[in-house]
Amino acid sequence: MIDTKPLKIEYLTYVYRSDFLRLKRCAVSELSLEVENGEIFGLLGPNGAGKTTTIKGVLNLIRPTKGRIEIFGKNSRWSDARQKVGYLSEQPYFYDYLTVREILTMYGTLVGLSGANLKSEVKRTLRLVRLEDRIDSKMRSLSKGLTQRVAMAQAILNRPSLVILDEPFSGLDPIGRREFRELILKLRDDGASIIISTHVLSDVELLCDCAAILVKGKLRGIFNIGDLPKGEAQSYELVVVDQVNQAIPKEFEVAEEQKKHHQLLILKFKEEESARLALTAAINKNLSVVSFNPITPSFEDHFVKIVNQ
Repeated sequence: MIDTKPLKIEYLTYVYRSDFLRLKRCAVSELSLEVENGEIFGLLGPNGAGKTTTIKGVLNLIRPTKGRIEIFGKNSRWSDARQKVGYLSEQPYFYDYLTVREILTMYGTLVGLSGANLKSEVKRTLRLVRLEDRIDSKMRSLSKGLTQRVAMAQAILNRPSLVILDEPFSGLDPIGRREFRELILKLRDDGASIIISTHVLSDVELLCDCAAILVKGKLRGIFNIGDLPKGEAQSYELVVVDQVNQAIPKEFEVAEEQKKHHQLLILKFKEEESARLALTAAINKNLSVVSFNPITPSFEDHFVKIVNQ
């Protein structure tokens, strides 16, 4: 039975040489992972972790030293396997003097579109990335954020089943980031599987079903975002209204940190018992309690912990 997973990587290894010293360096080592149908998969890691090298291997832009890559059950070296793939590169480049329409028409022709179907798909895709009003603008006149929209448009022009996005949010303003997130979710809902390589952990937390962490070319772990352990509280935060001439309970003195923000007094306690005693004292003193919360590890905390292990 043919494995029809959108992407399957087995023991991928890529070693390159330094031209100056002729030294060998392993960019990716024994990497194995799978992407499921209809999944948004995050590829995370610090600079130099091997994320872009892995993507280049999938796209057959480099020849891996060892390992096998399959796209929907076909060897990624076969051109017909990659016909189902859309790709947004980390640093997209387009001809300055071509218009947005001409750029997308050229890419549409390369993926086999023609005639009325090509024109229709160009207009449809520009609506998705909200660039209809810039269709006849020359590329040199576009900002970084608008150029990123064109790059996304060419990546999804042929309605790919597997979309690979390398730093897709680069250069976007907050509105653009939100629109791109909505578009990525729409692509997933329409049946595409998506791989996102990014440094922006908040976007991964909002979008991805699953994520892999690479460090120095090695896989440190694959985990479901929704199943991340919340962990035990690292500290406790009590926030009360800082009332003038109001006696401060002595239980507040054991707080690890105290700070004032406008009319609020924010206290952090290391121990739960000390925090609860302070809360009880605040209530008994008729202080206005704004909030009392345990502070648990964030997604960023988990990421940093895994990278530093």
